[in-house]
Amino acid sequence: MILPRANARGLYIHFHGGAWVMGNARLDDGITRPIARDCGMLVAAVNFHNAVDDRLDVTLDGCRTTVKWLVEHLAELQVERIILGGESSGAHLAAEALLHLRECGKAQAVAGFVSMCGGFDLTGSESLRRSSGKSLVIDGPSALRNLQRLTRSLNGREAKGPLFADLSGLPPALLIAGALDPIIDDSLSMARQWQQQSSNADCVIFPEAPHGFNRFPTKLAARANRLVREWISRTIATAEGSS
Repeated sequence: MILPRANARGLYIHFHGGAWVMGNARLDDGITRPIARDCGMLVAAVNFHNAVDDRLDVTLDGCRTTVKWLVEHLAELQVERIILGGESSGAHLAAEALLHLRECGKAQAVAGFVSMCGGFDLTGSESLRRSSGKSLVIDGPSALRNLQRLTRSLNGREAKGPLFADLSGLPPALLIAGALDPIIDDSLSMARQWQQQSSNADCVIFPEAPHGFNRFPTKLAARANRLVREWISRTIATAEGSS
């Protein structure tokens, strides 16, 4: 847990990227610590099972269980609301956790959802299938093969991704992507579906930006990360005002 300087306004639950097979919660300290500091949020960065064994089903189950447990113990954490978020594959895990909370009747605790360069179409979006090995950060053909390998452990709608789920009745969402990202269609399509079904999605595309651009030491990255923090602050303030 990363603590804010004063009393927490809510809990931000974050899932790191890494194509479901790499990384850990510490990977995103540079992203999550400013959220705790600037937004006044308690932050839980989730260390989940990296699916190097191709068991994405185990990863999903663990993430859903973790988020459900946190929601059931909000009183002990002295907060009432959460915001779910993630980067790249982590945004997929955050979305699936949100859908699980709705199935359990616990989604009322969720004030918002944030995605940075998220992957929501596990069948392989059109932009990914068009991309080549020359793409920055992501090698398109390798990423597609990774999806095909990992989804063998999933069934039904989950094997296709959250883009193919019922997205009605969900909280406000912010989806950010780079115009040069091979999976930009994931963010565009998810935002479109979310807006059509829940009427509360914002999508921001940064020009000349590749996948994971918010991690680079650039002014563009600083703008994107600041946008996320400002959105979290506004969203949690709206939730506070409605409670």
